[in-house]
Amino acid sequence: FLPPLLRTVKQVVHPSCRGVSLIKGMDFDSSTKSPILISQAIEKAMSDELSVTRNFSCGVLMGANVANEVAQGQICESTLASNFKDIDDLDMNEQTRRIFDSPSLRVQHVHDVAGAEACGALKNVIALGAGFIDGLDDLGSNTKAALMRVGLLEMIKFCKLFFEDVKDYTFLESCGMADLITTCYGGRNRKCAEAYARARVKDGQAGNDQWESKQCDEQWRHIEDELLNGQKLQGTLACKEAYLVLSSRNMLNGFPLIRAIHEISFQGAHIEHIVDGIRVSGKERQPRHRREKIIQ
Repeated sequence: FLPPLLRTVKQVVHPSCRGVSLIKGMDFDSSTKSPILISQAIEKAMSDELSVTRNFSCGVLMGANVANEVAQGQICESTLASNFKDIDDLDMNEQTRRIFDSPSLRVQHVHDVAGAEACGALKNVIALGAGFIDGLDDLGSNTKAALMRVGLLEMIKFCKLFFEDVKDYTFLESCGMADLITTCYGGRNRKCAEAYARARVKDGQAGNDQWESKQCDEQWRHIEDELLNGQKLQGTLACKEAYLVLSSRNMLNGFPLIRAIHEISFQGAHIEHIVDGIRVSGKERQPRHRREKIIQ
């Protein structure tokens, strides 16, 4: 829906207009085998290559703010990530932050757009794994805590591999660790993943413990229609995109949790396989503090 919408918006907005995306996802560029941030796609679509005055800038708003709780006025936080240029000595990052900030929605600002936005997409993938754990009655809070910890490490590793200048502090903002926590306990992706897990477990007890990819896709569509009342799952799409990026570069072994979540979600692997994504060696768990060079 985005490309045609942006073409329409571009025709009517003022040249000095700036944007803030709340979309939590990413695309995959098959030619470069790299992830593409939605904010980058928006900037490209809204900018005019022939005009230096029309260089559109897009930030993102990400954080631990489940929509229905925000609507109820419950206290929560969010992170605005942007790099807007000052206008007439006005700090446009601060001016934009104040638009969203309120007594019940506390908004902090960072400059790390890539880190904040990638977190918003990847935490939905990890939340699928949390839902799988919730769908297995013999696993509990300890296992989910382990999954969230390993998941955060894989999020950090993915961000630093594929995006430049990602900052460590971003992962301690609302868009990072906080959003991961709330999504793994209260989001729609966790909820639907639990339903998916229970359906798989029930089918396994009936003797059909091996699903084909087509069955997996059909089950996700059924759950989405039944539980989300018109909303769409974001974690399944982000999972496919992240898997495409990693598999195209032969990097799946470095991301055992994301790999396990994809294999359960779309390749028919048993739900119990989720623990294999957590049980990795101590050496493999250590995040790389230095961004690895990605060869295009």
